[in-house]
Amino acid sequence: MTRSSAIALGRDPLVGPDPTWEQLTEEERRQWLIEIEDFPPPPLLLELMETDLSIDNFDVGKLSQKFSSDPVLAGRLLGRANCAAIAPREPITSLRQAIVHLGFLLMRSMVMHYQIEQSALKLDGIVRDHLLSVQKHTELGAVIAFNWAQAVKYPDPTGPATLCLLGRLGTILLARRHAADMTDYFKVGHEPQRLNYEANYFDITTRTLTLKVAQWWGLPETLQSRLFNLWTPLFAEATDIGNCLACAAMALSFDPPMHMDDIQKWLSLRVHARLRENLEAFGAIHKLPQMFDSDTYRHEMAAVSEG
Repeated sequence: MTRSSAIALGRDPLVGPDPTWEQLTEEERRQWLIEIEDFPPPPLLLELMETDLSIDNFDVGKLSQKFSSDPVLAGRLLGRANCAAIAPREPITSLRQAIVHLGFLLMRSMVMHYQIEQSALKLDGIVRDHLLSVQKHTELGAVIAFNWAQAVKYPDPTGPATLCLLGRLGTILLARRHAADMTDYFKVGHEPQRLNYEANYFDITTRTLTLKVAQWWGLPETLQSRLFNLWTPLFAEATDIGNCLACAAMALSFDPPMHMDDIQKWLSLRVHARLRENLEAFGAIHKLPQMFDSDTYRHEMAAVSEG
C-alpha cells in the first residue's frame, strides 16, 4: 500500500499511544540523536520567551530597538505589516509602527519562527519549502489557540499559542530525513491520520521527536511535558483546557476558517470524536462563534494566510 493510497482510505481509527523512543532500536536512537544534536538551540529563543516575548513585558519601544539590529527580521516584520490583507492606507515605514500594527501575537509568532528558522537552516538537507509549510501551519494554529483561549477566558492565552508554535519541531526533523514523502504528508487533513502516517511510515512521530528537541534545547521541563502531551486529548480525557485548545488548533490549522456556519460539521471533518468530547466538556465549542466574530482573529488569520 502506497502512502498516497493510505491517505485515500478515509478516516484512520482513533490514534493510540505512538511508537515510543524506547521501542526504537539502539541504532535508530543513535541516528536520531545525531540529527537532534545537529539542530542547534536558537541562541535567543529561551531568553526572548521569558522576557521580551512575554505579554507582561510587551514594550513596543524596546522591541523595535532590539529588532532593528537584525535587518532580516526587521524586513520581515515590516513586510508582514504591509501585506495586502492587513496593510493600512498609508504604508508602514518604521519598525515601531509595524509591531503596533501586527499586535503582540503576530509579532511574537514571527520572532519565534525566525529564531527557529535560523537554527533549522543549519541542518543539511532541509528543504526550505517544507520548513515554511511547518511554520505556516504552526502560526495559523497559534492564532486559533490564542484567540480561542481568550474567548474561554483561559488565564494565559500565550500558553496554548506557544504549544502550537513549538509543537512541530519534530516535524522539521522528519521533513529533513523523509523529504520525498512530505508532499503527501502535508495533504493529510485529519490529525489522527497524520500521527498514524508518521507511525506507519516513519516509525516515529512528531510527538516523540519534539520532546527530544525540547530536551536538547533545554526548554523548561513543564513546557517539555506539555509539548509531549499536546496530542493526548485525541485519545484520552483532557485534564487541561489549554492543551485541549492547542491540540484542536494544531488540527484545525490545516483548514482554518475565517467564519463558521456549521461548527459541528467543520469540527467533524478535522477533529476526532474524542477531542470533540473534550472540547465539549470544557464548553469550548460554544465559544467558537465569539472567536469567529472577533476583528482581531480575522485580522491575524488574514495576515498569516497571506504571509
